[in-house]
Amino acid sequence: MAWPARKLRGGKRTAHLLFYISIKKATASQKPDTSGKVSKKRSKIWKTTAREKRKKHEEMAKHPKERTSGPPRGVRRRQQKKRVSFGRAKQPLPAFFLFMAQHRPQLQKSNPQWTAVETAKTLGKLWHKQPEKDKEMYKEKAAQLRRRKQKRPA
Repeated sequence: MAWPARKLRGGKRTAHLLFYISIKKATASQKPDTSGKVSKKRSKIWKTTAREKRKKHEEMAKHPKERTSGPPRGVRRRQQKKRVSFGRAKQPLPAFFLFMAQHRPQLQKSNPQWTAVETAKTLGKLWHKQPEKDKEMYKEKAAQLRRRKQKRPA
């Protein structure tokens, strides 16, 4: 009596199972037999198969990514849940971002080798060195943008 093809833990397939699948595909076009006869035929073929051919199936079992066949019969794939994203209205820019938008192009022209991080750090230092008068101008622009946004429904 032939043992049924075993599936190992973790979804790995044994060499015998891969052999079983390949024989099933090859004999699919032929006249169908009863399952008992088919099982006996396959076990005989497996026993008489040369070692080189068995090694091929063993290699396929070791490298599961290379196989193109789907999951074994009866195994269901999990379907991923669709994520729903609710569009959120964009907030107006804060004062510092308005400052950065105005001064970043000049800084990048003068220092093209700088990364984005270095540029942002330098802009932060410049912002802190600014007198309150200059900062107030950017804060007013930011407040004006906020008021406009509140008036206009999203």
